[in-house]
Amino acid sequence: MPGHTSEVFAAYPELSCSGEKLTVQTGGYWPNKDIFCAGKEETFEFIENVLDEVIELFPSQYIHIGGDEAFKEAWEECPLCQNRISEEGLKDEHELQSYFIKRIEKYLISKGKKMIGWDEILEGGLAPEATVMSWRGMQGGIEAAQQGHDVIITPTSHCYFDYYQADPEFEPEAIGGFTTLKKVYSFEPIPDVLSEEEAKHVLGAQGNIWTEWIATPDHAEYMSIPRMLALAEVVWTDPEKKSWRQFNKRLQQHFRYFDLIGVNYAKGSYAINFETEIDTSGYKLSLITEQYKKNIHYTIDGSEPDTNSMVYKHPISVDADMIIKAAIFEDGKLMEKVSTQEVKLHKGVGARINFDKEFTSPYNDGVNTKLLDGLKGSFYHRDGKWLGVKENSLEAIIDLGSSKKIDEISASFYQRYASWIFLPETITYYISNDGIDFIKLGRIGHNRSINDKEEIKHHFDIELLGGEKTRYIKLFIQGIGMCPEGHPGEGEKSWLFIDEIEIK
Repeated sequence: MPGHTSEVFAAYPELSCSGEKLTVQTGGYWPNKDIFCAGKEETFEFIENVLDEVIELFPSQYIHIGGDEAFKEAWEECPLCQNRISEEGLKDEHELQSYFIKRIEKYLISKGKKMIGWDEILEGGLAPEATVMSWRGMQGGIEAAQQGHDVIITPTSHCYFDYYQADPEFEPEAIGGFTTLKKVYSFEPIPDVLSEEEAKHVLGAQGNIWTEWIATPDHAEYMSIPRMLALAEVVWTDPEKKSWRQFNKRLQQHFRYFDLIGVNYAKGSYAINFETEIDTSGYKLSLITEQYKKNIHYTIDGSEPDTNSMVYKHPISVDADMIIKAAIFEDGKLMEKVSTQEVKLHKGVGARINFDKEFTSPYNDGVNTKLLDGLKGSFYHRDGKWLGVKENSLEAIIDLGSSKKIDEISASFYQRYASWIFLPETITYYISNDGIDFIKLGRIGHNRSINDKEEIKHHFDIELLGGEKTRYIKLFIQGIGMCPEGHPGEGEKSWLFIDEIEIK
């Protein structure tokens, strides 16, 4: 409540703003435009009656009331809701949601219960004693803890176990997303920005499974195990004592036990991940897998690897562009498929990049390194190579460390209509030798349609005729801002996804 309520309006349409009788939605219905009418007293009478039954059935100290994804368009048009805003002296529909949540919390407190809600309950002002469950990244949890409220950290980036955990081609169908076992283990539930006193409000973390795409207990088991083991260790272990290698070693004994008792667990991703290390000794490429002590065979000439190919033993020194292909073989058989990575050793590799905005999205890991690491992203926006942000515009400044002759700059962007990801409208390039006075090189657009349903990877290139010596490069990225008319997320913020910025 107040959103995600189509089931209620299938039986009690009079509790909505429109009075329209809805059907129960299935299959991950999105967006959830339905919402309780906050201007009717009958709404609160109904909810209190339901809560009375919930309290009787479940003796928990906490009652979770939702609060997420409450689309407020109906409130904007509803005279009863607008009257409630006026009578209560509220500023807008966000404060109406706060009024709604605070009223429910007051009722729960009168019954001796504590209220939990998703981080949207922060909008318009947080209820006095509410516990916040932060799912849209870490920011909601940070804000709540800084306000003195208890927090449960459960971001989609690490804690949604209904997401794919390995290559979708070899996995049961899932709602989408991509959260590997190693990604879960890398999670740190207490944000660095919190003081010691604020951090005490972080009660822990929670793994979530939503079952729109999960039809059987066996499937639910497969999605949760072993990721739940990784999350358990994350929240029950001092960060300095965490070790992915040791966890993975101990996991092998768990697997033998699971085999013995018949648990339908996931064996993890066989994909090879490519990570760079750039220091004074040069550029090195590491091949990483979730699989424990498996032989990785690889090639560096673009050919398909087999059991006769080189065996990976230590980071590979790279001194030229290459296409590396790698895979795991067991008993001479290829496990899943070959992983491929294009490496481009351009002049920006290892440089620093800084943006004019702080990122809080789940796609901001390595913001100052992965856009200038020589690794090109695939057509899969969750492959770890893309930076994703919900911003209308961005400004980025690259520091090459010294003045270099530049002939071309190319920035890669991605469009995936179904995921609310759109190409920017334009990229404007500038150069400077002091980082203060910049010379405009030009503004680059594109001719791709905003309504193109195909996945698009587009390069915004600009040539510097005759070359220019420069130390600093600035990009001004102008996005579309909102999802376009006719899109399922029409009027909502759209995503910008940026890949490698090549400097030649």
